[in-house]
Amino acid sequence: MTRYTILLVLAGLLVATPASWGATIDLGQLDWSVPYLIDTSQTDFGEPQSPNPRDNRGLAMSPDGRYLYLGYNNASSGSGEVRKIDLTVADTIDASVARVAGVRGKSIAVDDQGRVFLAEGASIAVYDADLGTLQHSISTTKCEGVAVTRDAGVLYLYTTDRTDKTLTKWALAESAGQVTGSTQTWQSSITGAASLRGCEVDPAGRIWMADIDADKVFRVDADGAGLASADVSSPIDIGFDGTQALVTQYTDRTITALDADMNPVGSPISVPWAELELDPDGQSSAGALSGIVVLPGLGFYVTNETGQTANEKSVYGRIDANSDEVEGKFYTDQYYDDNDPVLLAVPEPSTLILLIAAAIGLLGTTSRRQRA
Repeated sequence: MTRYTILLVLAGLLVATPASWGATIDLGQLDWSVPYLIDTSQTDFGEPQSPNPRDNRGLAMSPDGRYLYLGYNNASSGSGEVRKIDLTVADTIDASVARVAGVRGKSIAVDDQGRVFLAEGASIAVYDADLGTLQHSISTTKCEGVAVTRDAGVLYLYTTDRTDKTLTKWALAESAGQVTGSTQTWQSSITGAASLRGCEVDPAGRIWMADIDADKVFRVDADGAGLASADVSSPIDIGFDGTQALVTQYTDRTITALDADMNPVGSPISVPWAELELDPDGQSSAGALSGIVVLPGLGFYVTNETGQTANEKSVYGRIDANSDEVEGKFYTDQYYDDNDPVLLAVPEPSTLILLIAAAIGLLGTTSRRQRA
């Protein structure tokens, strides 16, 4: 049983009994791992993975915590693609269970029914959970942030626009399990904004927005008023651990925590790249941290856009004819680098996870080597 499956079970418990989970993640000591990346020596969905997909920015999770949705800006299948990844499957090829081509998913949100909302720049596209059916589309100027929440039985969508520098609230119509329409509730111009990106709704119903070019995180109340901000270098996406916001800082490649009053909590979080045997710069020398999904009190997932394995060999991915030991170390790929890893951080030592996992008989060995 891998640490990812253990975390998945705990995520299910969190969804089932949210009131019982009040703790926040201990950010002082984190255990990092790589649950998914592009295995460049393999073929997936009938296409070689060596040239692409690349540039994973959007990231979201299904309501039951089992699936991740990943948005790639570049892909041979069109202008991009969005993948659905099963976290219970360790193999990086078999874990890809669904895909929609020709969309980018620069920001992704999932509602309480599992429907997937994609920020596509000129539109917001709404898909079913299996990415097989486009249910609804909303025209925008250049939307790159989406968040969805339900209030008093009504489903609401929040969108940021990097060109218009606005935050818009939409009321969504639903019928027979589908989103069938949308009505603009209000739109707020964000004073001081330069390029609004990811957005998220906090437990108090306030909307937070990351502005990568203004080096600020903005926040407004549920009615769009009460604008506040905090200085954060290169913010691009936001997730909530209780009332604490975790903000990814794009090419800074760090994560800043902000409290409910938008004050920094401790020092920015760094990723142990050498320990993970990853090169955060990637082939383009422009690697970044982008999308983030937080499981409150348990840990968080974050994407390393354009990152790759550090030395054009990989300890991750599927074992095949390219795998072997080199000077006493086993590589799944001897000749190929792997790209765009999804990172997982959990508290270290993982006391909460280990205790609960042991109590329900799930504790087993973990391995960074993924076998076919």
